[in-house]
Amino acid sequence: MKIRSTSIAVLAAVPLALAGCAAGPAPAPAPPPKAAAPSPEGVAWVGRMCGLVGGFSASQKQLPPVDKTNTATLKKTVIERIDSAVGSADGTVQGLKGLGPSPIAGADQVNEGFQQGFTQVRDLLQGAGDKAKQIDSSNEQRFQEGMTGVQQELQKGQQLNLQDELEQLDHNEELKAAAQQAPDCKQFFAQPQQ
Repeated sequence: MKIRSTSIAVLAAVPLALAGCAAGPAPAPAPPPKAAAPSPEGVAWVGRMCGLVGGFSASQKQLPPVDKTNTATLKKTVIERIDSAVGSADGTVQGLKGLGPSPIAGADQVNEGFQQGFTQVRDLLQGAGDKAKQIDSSNEQRFQEGMTGVQQELQKGQQLNLQDELEQLDHNEELKAAAQQAPDCKQFFAQPQQ
């Protein structure tokens, strides 16, 4: 099985659909360990990691709606939306940190890459939220300029990339086998075409 490329697109969801997310440069990948049957503990650990990563993606589909009634409500709802996404990203980071050491060789490196990526996502979103909070909604021109600044901040997320972590997941045979057995990881694998 190969990692589903649409999984990367799902992970790229951020508030306002203005930017993608992912990690910056990952450490050099470790050579893949020889194939070994994953332990039940390894399957459970990888399942929790996948659940956290996939949970962030799912949370982005349930962000508060944006109300465009007027500039004040638009500003308020954009801030609520970004704050919700910041909370989700931070929850993902904290959850990944709380996984503890992996029973699978090389899996800790993947987890660390995801932690770095979601930390960058959280920080980028926080910066966009801070800009949104400073917008003057009483003046149409300043409001438009401020919202453009928020959009530009979110667009920085297009430079982030989790591809390396997903490739490591696919190339580490024991990690891949554990992920294929963990129900929470199934969303990341493409089904064979018939």
